[in-house]
Amino acid sequence: MRKYEKIVIRGAKKYFFRFSSHQRIQHAILFSCVILLALTGFPLRHADEAWAKPLYDIMGGTTVAPTIHRFAGTVLLILFVYHTIYWITLFYKNRVLPLILEDRLDPWTFVKAVFSMEMMPNLKDLRDFIHQWKYLLYFTNTQPQYDRMSWKEKFDYFAPYWGVPILGPAGALLWWRDEVTHILPGIVLNAAYIMHTDEALLAVLFLFFVHWYNVHYAPEKFPAGTVWMTGYLTEDEMIHEHYGEYLQVMKEEGYEAEIKPQH
Repeated sequence: MRKYEKIVIRGAKKYFFRFSSHQRIQHAILFSCVILLALTGFPLRHADEAWAKPLYDIMGGTTVAPTIHRFAGTVLLILFVYHTIYWITLFYKNRVLPLILEDRLDPWTFVKAVFSMEMMPNLKDLRDFIHQWKYLLYFTNTQPQYDRMSWKEKFDYFAPYWGVPILGPAGALLWWRDEVTHILPGIVLNAAYIMHTDEALLAVLFLFFVHWYNVHYAPEKFPAGTVWMTGYLTEDEMIHEHYGEYLQVMKEEGYEAEIKPQH
């Protein structure tokens, strides 16, 4: 795996590494699939609305839009499996293999290794969550000092792990509805339709109002964040969003004298 500098200096400004090109490509495929699925799926869910038919026609109508929807759904499922294999491979290489080589692998060290991964929830996330609400309700003047991944980002990350297992099988039943009805009663398709469309609506609403606010709409980000393209955060973004990691990286890279206060 390519090694990235934790801090890059460009024009006397510091930029902090967040995501590799491999991870950014996965993210680009993910959001591209989600956008295509929304544009080709919601016009069917809301077919009686005035906007539905014009949008569906733009996406190719009944001859092309279903193919786009199924293609995007298939790619999304493949990406879901690929990413799962990707992080399991990294987990084995970076966490399990060293334990094996040091002859220290046992159930307890394995569990500790699992929860040492940066995306796994931990007690600090709970403390940060409580601290965040204290800050929002004016019980404290300081924000949490988030590490590399905050509880909000972990929630975003794990959302597909309950969304895709609902959307995927339900979508497959609707895709092969003729074959399914030879085996299962029609009520199964009714349930699949409700599961597929309601989960899709929930996902899109969350992405639009929560995820996109955090990464694009927030005052310090507007009109758009750039980390998904560049892989780096500015120093101000690091201080505001990941001050715990900011302190650690600045000390590790020899910039301790240049550390700025949290804001």
